[in-house]
Amino acid sequence: MVESRGVSDGARRYIPKMDLSPASGVAPKFSLMVLWVCVGLGWTGCSADHHSAKGKAAQEAHDLAAAERHYRDAIGRDPSHIEALAGLGWVYLLAGQTDAAAGAFLQCVAADARSPECLRGSAAVASVKGQPAEARRLLNEALTLDSHHSGVLSSLALLDLAGGDLEAATRRYQQLVEREPERAEFRLGLAEAKLRAKAYDEALTQIEAGLGTDNSPKRTRAMLLQTQARALVSATANRVNPDDCAGTAGVVSVWLDAAENAVTQAEASGVALPDLRVVKRRVRKQRVRVTELCPAPR
Repeated sequence: MVESRGVSDGARRYIPKMDLSPASGVAPKFSLMVLWVCVGLGWTGCSADHHSAKGKAAQEAHDLAAAERHYRDAIGRDPSHIEALAGLGWVYLLAGQTDAAAGAFLQCVAADARSPECLRGSAAVASVKGQPAEARRLLNEALTLDSHHSGVLSSLALLDLAGGDLEAATRRYQQLVEREPERAEFRLGLAEAKLRAKAYDEALTQIEAGLGTDNSPKRTRAMLLQTQARALVSATANRVNPDDCAGTAGVVSVWLDAAENAVTQAEASGVALPDLRVVKRRVRKQRVRVTELCPAPR
């Protein structure tokens, strides 16, 4: 644990300093983890709240170093500031620093044991550590405190998704999308559930709607683009008919062009997505397959 400056002794005890230098390799270690950090935090005004709000804005812009700095400034002014403590935990989780995230959420729960957001953050850490039962216990506890908390419901949907219960995940995400259609992160979760169920058209519909929302977090938009590419490639599988190259190869090529464009946009976002290189390879391999089945006329 690295000593930090400008925070109280209580906060310093639990919150290590994060190394966000390019050489530190702070990208999340697996793709589902980033879904835990897509839901934003609320805030109100005053000095600590001002810094917490700046942290939230930096987090949504995927400027993790700035987000950490602003959240720690808020904690320096109010060591029990729930939004800042939880926000710092999500930033550490985004950076792949699970132990640091656990410390921040532990301090968050210590500050307010009845905060659904603190419990949800602790559940996210438990899930990342491979403890789904503990994650679900914490989320169910949070749900008893606020049965309509969107973040808690979204995290439960993610647990369902990770556990392979596509029906439950789809049901939860669908309810969230109907309730808050402007939240791109909920459409991302629903699209992932639809993609895993091989309902590609429905997945693409949710992705397009998510990309059309205003002011979605930078990481959410990048993940929507990556998921769009995955859905397009999956949808083209076995669509090329060697006996009807004129009627099938061209259509599949157009879809693959769209997938490649989505990958390019995701790369341009500057957000590190662990699976993006795999998706890019899938697009290339599918192009090769189209060429093998339907060679261009000489």
